[in-house]
Amino acid sequence: LTANTDAPLHCGLMGRKAGSVPGFPYSEAMRASGLVWDEKTLDEFLTAPFVFLPGTIMGFPGFTEATDRADVIAYLKEASADPSQCAK
Repeated sequence: LTANTDAPLHCGLMGRKAGSVPGFPYSEAMRASGLVWDEKTLDEFLTAPFVFLPGTIMGFPGFTEATDRADVIAYLKEASADPSQCAK
């Protein structure tokens, strides 16, 4: 992983409140969602972000295949657990 200045880092994602990384221009919908990222919320969000969270500005239509979502969630769990991924 490399730091992407256009998006929040994935480190620490699991268990983090959605829309809470300082300095990132989240949509009001994301900031006000009350979501906390875990496997369930990620699976629902990654299925169809615009349906799950109307008003999100994430430019991604979603994954229709459960196996694709599971792979992304496994990656996010790994990245989330590795503190070295938090360094910029």
